[in-house]
Amino acid sequence: MSGSVTAYITDLIFATKLRSTADSLGIEVNWVRNAEALAERLADTACHTAIIDLDAEGDPLEAIRATRRLENPPRTIAYVSHVRKDLFAAAEDAGADVVMPRSAFSAELPDLLGAVDRD
Repeated sequence: MSGSVTAYITDLIFATKLRSTADSLGIEVNWVRNAEALAERLADTACHTAIIDLDAEGDPLEAIRATRRLENPPRTIAYVSHVRKDLFAAAEDAGADVVMPRSAFSAELPDLLGAVDRD
């Protein structure tokens, strides 16, 4: 495997979609269940991309803020249901590099993962 992402996703359907797409592209996925675990994982690995489901259990906005506090913050991609417009702005304010509706994330997932830094 080359390249990796760290994913804070608690929805099993999207977790399965991410795993399947990542496997087909040779991308490793590291899974976390909360903001603290995300920050710890990113601090301990050379991962360059974090994917955060803004509808995830816990505090996904804090997870985004935690990525910004790292010495080498990863590219942070956040997605959310299109009806949660409040979270779009909140995620951008927290420091997400990309915020997109869940449907666009799903459609663009192969391209998003294809851009993962493979160093």
